[in-house]
Formats: sequence, C-alpha cells, structure tokens
Amino acid sequence: MGCGASTQISKPSDQASTSRAPAAQPPVTSINTAKAQAQGHKPKDPHNLDSARDMSGTAYDASKPPVGTNSNRRASLDNKSRRNSVELSGQSIMRRPTGDLESGSPDEALQELMDGNMRFILGQSSHPHQTFDRLQKIQPKQKPIAAILGCADSRVPTEILFDQGFGDVFVCRIAGNIASPEEIASLEYAVLELGVKVIMVLGHTSCGAVKAALSGKAFPGFIDMLVDSLDVAVARTRTRAVHESESWDQFQERCRCLDRHDGHPDAKTINEVARENVRYQIYRCKRSTIILEAFKNKKCLVQGAMYNLDTGEVELVD
Repeated sequence: MGCGASTQISKPSDQASTSRAPAAQPPVTSINTAKAQAQGHKPKDPHNLDSARDMSGTAYDASKPPVGTNSNRRASLDNKSRRNSVELSGQSIMRRPTGDLESGSPDEALQELMDGNMRFILGQSSHPHQTFDRLQKIQPKQKPIAAILGCADSRVPTEILFDQGFGDVFVCRIAGNIASPEEIASLEYAVLELGVKVIMVLGHTSCGAVKAALSGKAFPGFIDMLVDSLDVAVARTRTRAVHESESWDQFQERCRCLDRHDGHPDAKTINEVARENVRYQIYRCKRSTIILEAFKNKKCLVQGAMYNLDTGEVELVD
C-alpha cells in the first residue's frame, strides 16, 4: 500500500475541529455494497456529513482542475513548456549556496524546494550533498532547511524529487502522509531543535492509502487504523461534491466504482481525496502549539503540496 510546479506561496487556513464519531453502518444502496457484505467486508461509511461540513471551514475552488490526470505524452509536452517558460523568464533554478539557504528566509527555503523539483522534472538535477564527504561534514550536527511529512510510497522519494541530499531535508514518511501524534512530535523537534524554515505535508496522486479508504473494505492487522485516519478527508471531499451539485449517490458510485472492472475508485476521486487529506493534515499540524507559534512568528512556513506521479511535478496546495 502506498500511497503536480507552481511557485506561488500560499498559506492554508485554520479549520475547526470535531471529534470523529464511531463508524456507522450505512444502508445497502448499491450492488457493490451488497456484494461487499456477501464477501464479508464491512460496509464502511463512517463519514458524518455535519461533522465534515463543520470541519471544512473554507470554500472550495471548483475551477481548479483535478490533479494527476495527465498522460505520459502530456507530461513530456508540459516539461518542454516548462523549460521554455524558465528560459524565457530568465529566472534561475540553480541551487543557491548552502550557507545562503541555511541563513535565508522561509520563503527562500520553499523556493529552493520548488526550484529543486523543477530541476528534477526538467532532467537538470544537480544531485547536491550526496557524497560520503558531505555526510562526514554534517555528522556532528544537521541543519535541514525543511521538514517534509510525506507518504511511505516507494514512488515518492522526497530527496530525489526535490533534488536535495544529506542534511538538506528532515523527512517523516507514513502511508497516507498522516499527521499522527508521533509524526507531529518529529516535526516539532525539527522546528525546536533543527530550526527548519518550512514544514510541508506532501500528498501524491494515485495514493494507495486513499484507495483503501474509499473502498469501504475491512483490512487485517493495524491497517484498518491507518485507513480510518483518512475518513475525514473522504467526508470533506464528499461534502464539497454535494455542495457542487453532485448528488450523494453519484459520489458514492465514484467511490465504489460500479462501472469499473477492477473495483478501484476512479483517479479523479482518489486525487480529490488525496488533496483534501493534505489540507486536513496541515490543519492537524497547526494544532501543535510549537508549530503554530513558529508559523505565527513567521519563523516557519506550514505548506501543503501534491506530487503528481504522471508528471513528477509538485504543486502547492491552498
């Protein structure tokens, strides 16, 4: 289970919290749900609409296109356009000296991450700080410019897609990029002890954890606990869909994929929920008094982002 380059910096808004209620069994309203019950799967639908409406807080921008729908050919064309755009703008995406980055502002640190991603998708990665000498140099002390909470998915290697190396980024990875208490504690350490200038929650397209959450199935071991952590993102996405004139049943069909032979949710739904999950995990991070204080004092940016597996692009999430 595993779980696109805009450079405009935006700050996610705070959102109110409600406690997650225990899962409630929904009525059988579809062929797929009946089939799941017959196979012994729990018809999971714990998403309380009122709670999701309370927690969503901010209005959704329906004009933004879904992430992760580009083909490989489109990705290639987009990369050519990006390269031409960079050349025409005259803006350098070369890595700045390490000392300048370490003493720079949070905005400059975030810009380096986005420039690094641009180098990666254009095939111009500089592969900095990836030698044994660099490791020996920072052995006594690390000073990363950013802390990134990302997914455990093997296709999301943070240092590679941002063109960074030893000591540049403090990385926490967990399936579904969930801000659990342990992950938040690690981010707090990065703020207090390491002085990171950016905290980024990085989601990605085609996220396996999101697929699992949308499936409504029961999973063995502790997997169920992890999947349940994505319920709020599913509920908020459903609330937005209903607000945008999509009926409840239409959204449920997208989730249960009654028209697909493989039983997986469609890519649009998966990526919508993955993006919403980034917003929610940002909210959870900002419940930390340590992180929130650093953010309010402009010592650290708290930023969401989505990584597109089709294009390699990282897009900032509002």
